[in-house]
Amino acid sequence: MFIAVNRISAPKEAMDRMVEAFHRNAASLKDFQGFIAFELWRGEDTLEAVSKWESREAFDAWRNSENFLASHAGARGGQGGGSSAAYYEGEIVVER
Repeated sequence: MFIAVNRISAPKEAMDRMVEAFHRNAASLKDFQGFIAFELWRGEDTLEAVSKWESREAFDAWRNSENFLASHAGARGGQGGGSSAAYYEGEIVVER
């Protein structure tokens, strides 16, 4: 499993808007081959968007799609924060 974690630091008001946008756009991820899950993790001053994919290739196909570009069009500039990304190969060891 390939996991992408995007950590976003922003003022609370900006994070509230981003959470709403993630909720509006997340359902479209189901249309992409290899998509497994999308999670939002919110801390006091960070928001982490975690997407899980069957492979790096599936993630890259989504990142290069028109859907990705459209859903991220307003994500640049003006938020007063920053972001970073980390990528992992992972596996589920146990689940309920």
